[in-house]
Amino acid sequence: MKEGDIIKINGNIQSVKERLLNELEELYDKKFSSQELLPVELAQTIAAISHEINREISVLINRRGTVVDISIGDSGTVSLPQLDSRRGKSRLSAIRCIHTHPGGNGMLSQVDISTLQKLRLDAMLAIGIKEGQPADIYAGCLSMDREAEVYGPFTLGEARLNYLYRIIEELDASAKEDIYENEEEAEKAILVGLETGHSRLENVSLRDAEDSLDELMELAGTAGAIVLDKVLQRKQSQDSAFYVGKGKIEELSLLCQARDVQLLIFDDELSGAQIRNIEEATGVRVVDRTTLILDIFAQRAISKEGKLQVELAQLKYKLPRLMGLGTQLSRLGGGIGTRGPGEKKLEVDRRHIRRRITNLERELEQLGKRRDFLRSTRSKNNVPVIAIVGYTNAGKSTLMNKLCGSSVFVENKLFATLDPSARKLMLADGREAVLVDTVGFIRKLPHDLIEAFKSTLEEAVHADMLLHVVDASNENAAMQISVVEGLLEDLGAASKNTILVLNKQDLSASGGRINPMGYSSVCEISAVTGYGIDLLLEKITEGFKEKLKEIKLLIPYNEGWVMPYIYKYGQTITQEYLEDGISVQALVKIDKISKLEEFILV
Repeated sequence: MKEGDIIKINGNIQSVKERLLNELEELYDKKFSSQELLPVELAQTIAAISHEINREISVLINRRGTVVDISIGDSGTVSLPQLDSRRGKSRLSAIRCIHTHPGGNGMLSQVDISTLQKLRLDAMLAIGIKEGQPADIYAGCLSMDREAEVYGPFTLGEARLNYLYRIIEELDASAKEDIYENEEEAEKAILVGLETGHSRLENVSLRDAEDSLDELMELAGTAGAIVLDKVLQRKQSQDSAFYVGKGKIEELSLLCQARDVQLLIFDDELSGAQIRNIEEATGVRVVDRTTLILDIFAQRAISKEGKLQVELAQLKYKLPRLMGLGTQLSRLGGGIGTRGPGEKKLEVDRRHIRRRITNLERELEQLGKRRDFLRSTRSKNNVPVIAIVGYTNAGKSTLMNKLCGSSVFVENKLFATLDPSARKLMLADGREAVLVDTVGFIRKLPHDLIEAFKSTLEEAVHADMLLHVVDASNENAAMQISVVEGLLEDLGAASKNTILVLNKQDLSASGGRINPMGYSSVCEISAVTGYGIDLLLEKITEGFKEKLKEIKLLIPYNEGWVMPYIYKYGQTITQEYLEDGISVQALVKIDKISKLEEFILV
């Protein structure tokens, strides 16, 4: 091999002698019989070299007998390249894989079988090696139902091996391209978490990490992924290059191959470099918790404002990661983490993204002014506003439907509600109020998402009262309350008059796990069965009575300013026109009553 020559051998070629690499490269120039499933010369050559270097060797050969790829792995595995799929998804790839097992056992591994199915190979042949010579040989082929069938053991040169050609030809001939095959399939995923607890807090930290991974599983299901496994790594600190460490990533790579996994979902935010490193090491797509949540929001956004907010959050998240992600942004495939109104915008350069962010912020500012106008209109009409807040999937939308008789979209999934909705609510004393449903909170809620949804989340800031809805049947209810309280404090709404609503009493009582300290009132309900709803309405009404006082007035007809004043700062209960004036029974804000003292009846 001359200096400057391109090495045609892929994989782990470190410390492999040049002589052996040349021997392998010579296989590219040979033309093997198209009727010989396992060419004897090829098998003897790779068996001898594999024995000498104690590493697996894989050879891909097409039906014309031409070698298309040679790769070297380690003692137990070897990586294969992606094959050209122009033959379609139903037909076989017209390529067979011949590889060695230096340990002597030629039986196909689970990774071999998974690769056979995933790449739709004509056949997967494994050669067990003993003393540098081919020993037991096993072959795997796909059946009509795409299951793998294993045949063997065979000996080198045995005629029975070539009978497998009949199976291959029959399967390929019967394959018909399904015209409906464009339908998106659910992605198979593995979840990965990291626990970095220390000393006496170790058990608590481990439990929190497990709970967070369970919640990530719910998020993945909401996004449409099928979770096959969860992996929790215990480590002193996060690895800057591979998050959980290179060794664990290599284990995950084998697991992904064995179980045909297309997606790894990590339970924390990853840097662009970490995503790139993990994808290169495993060969599967990687998303982190933030990307997953943004993807769910992209699916749920319906209104113009919601779509703009999601796109803004996506772009702000991607911008600092453009350099680290490398070529990842040039892939416009489908799947989790690639959806939403902003995915195509991620194909442009940094300057264009910044320009788009500026335009989005300007549009959202205009929509925010419109929202402020609607709030000021409610305030002028003296209509009290109640905002429903709480952890995602706590039953907020179900409660709104029960209280208002509405039909807001409800689903037993995380973030079923994204765009806020407002409905008229009749209080126990006959007054009208506005009930606003808001987006649910969650632990590790992305900062960019909070910033993008600030105008929506401000519904809680401007509300006159908050209903903090809690899933009392959830064993992590106390933690969820803490997360919501923290986010409300960040928004400046922690001091609001708040009723703690312990929902889902039909499933399980709170059992003393929830501390109601700091709340003006607590109410146990079931939004599904209606249990406690009347009591909740009474508590809401009582909460507003604390700011209003009921008074009786006799207003002379020549005092025309009084009635508009009452409408602005209160609400009339009864009104009767008498000979000497208007008899009014009204609820008026306590700090506005002094101006009406001369008309109040004792």
